[in-house]
Amino acid sequence: MRKLLLVILSLVIVVSLVSCGGGKSGGNAGDKGTVSFNIEVEPTSLDPQVLTDEAGLNVAQFLYESLVRLNEKSEIVPAGAERWDISEDGLKWTFYIRKDMKWSNGDPVTAKDYYNGVKRGLDPELAAEYAYLTYYIKNAQSYSEKKITDFEQVGVKVIDDYTLEFELQDPTAYFGKLLVMPIFYPVNEKALAEFGDQYALDPKKSVYSGPYIMTEWSHGSKVVLERNPNYWTKDKFKIEKLIAVITADLDSAANSYENGELTITKISPEKLKAYKDKPELVSYSDGRVYYFSFNLKNDILKNQKVRQALSLAIDRDKLVNEVLANGSEKGSGIVASGMPGIKDDFRKENGDLYAQYKDEDIKKLFEEGLQELGKTPADVKLSLLIDEQGTAKKEAEFYQAQWREKLGLDVSVDQTTKKDRIARSRSGDYDIVRYSWGPDFADAMTYLELFFSNTEMNIPRYVNPEYDELLSIGRKSNNHDERTEAMEKAEKIVTESFAYSGLYYQTVNILVNSKVKNVHFRSVGAPIDLIDATLD
Repeated sequence: MRKLLLVILSLVIVVSLVSCGGGKSGGNAGDKGTVSFNIEVEPTSLDPQVLTDEAGLNVAQFLYESLVRLNEKSEIVPAGAERWDISEDGLKWTFYIRKDMKWSNGDPVTAKDYYNGVKRGLDPELAAEYAYLTYYIKNAQSYSEKKITDFEQVGVKVIDDYTLEFELQDPTAYFGKLLVMPIFYPVNEKALAEFGDQYALDPKKSVYSGPYIMTEWSHGSKVVLERNPNYWTKDKFKIEKLIAVITADLDSAANSYENGELTITKISPEKLKAYKDKPELVSYSDGRVYYFSFNLKNDILKNQKVRQALSLAIDRDKLVNEVLANGSEKGSGIVASGMPGIKDDFRKENGDLYAQYKDEDIKKLFEEGLQELGKTPADVKLSLLIDEQGTAKKEAEFYQAQWREKLGLDVSVDQTTKKDRIARSRSGDYDIVRYSWGPDFADAMTYLELFFSNTEMNIPRYVNPEYDELLSIGRKSNNHDERTEAMEKAEKIVTESFAYSGLYYQTVNILVNSKVKNVHFRSVGAPIDLIDATLD
């Protein structure tokens, strides 16, 4: 997601825990009605239109009711909207809001509240990072960029108290899947006016439409949620209390789990070995793909053979098995495992797009590319841009060694902050950059749109009219097979251009106490789904 939503899919990949073993307590400190889980950092905000981080999403998902939610097949199912209609031309989506929903202060939840959420998310003054997710709506981008100032021109309309209509810029088959994201969450106008800049920064400075309300936010320590007595289907959620415990050190979090102080926690690769064969371990792809983006404006990297050699020089099996050693899956395209294909997983159907090059003489390929450019190895001065997070430095050393060993090429490493890495990537101030993308919605298009010619997220500045046309089919067609075939072809085209190089798909490793049943994990929307969960 732009990256938030960093946690976030594999189909959506969903892992159901019917029974897991281990842990001393089902809740927190012996509280049978409590489920506690770790978040690695303090949420920057719990304001749905503002939050951009995984921690914020992990908490906010329980506080506000989206129009729809995703089931285990990545299909949209009713939530705040009990049903919806799509016009024959695919341009108008009409949602019928439940009449029995209330905010935690007793106000009814209406179509106007969902309208308010979209309007606020598009407010140029708010500058919401995920405003772009609404740009499928007619004139939404123009309003966000101040090209128009009248929100009445934007394709979102309140038909009546319980009917909301979206008019899209173009038919978008996956529009409904976007609606699970916080930018579309409802906003209570009265609460927003009352709390102003402090909105959602304190338990008492928001109202809630979701299954839980926030009762405590101890900064640097924990966020406490309790069941919302006004929630429209409160009996569906059996867990009385949720505690998000802020623990940056995953080994410390694992110790807390072992001591019965945490019910659910991520674990480090080091801890993974100890739990590898135990039933309480759940591993799933969170949908995030790590890849190289090559700057196609660079005098050296504009040559496809050079890019191909740099890509194929990386031993992806060694990368995931020895360098990462955390269960991650080697990259075989830009689309991560778990996205729906025609009949199976998209990744399985489209295969490993690098396998065809297994016998390629990459050193010869590299030399041929330089000859075509009229360059010698001495002319090649390339830098790899990385940030300071996670395994970036460890990976960079591995990539350097691979290029040195197989191509005789020394590539320098430029390490900076995540913010600067993103800014420089988007401005074209890099040679090679290690980038990542987590899915914004449960469809292969969330990855393929990265290389659409007119998007700001097109980091390598890739331009291919045939690719754009295939993506147009993938976006607009309501024929599942047709659009999927177009997307699979598009992925092959951009992969074979070597404008990017897929490295690996991230895996999340989680421990879940055996007393928790039917909790689901997914990488789009709600990371931890407790709608059917029970606690023994």
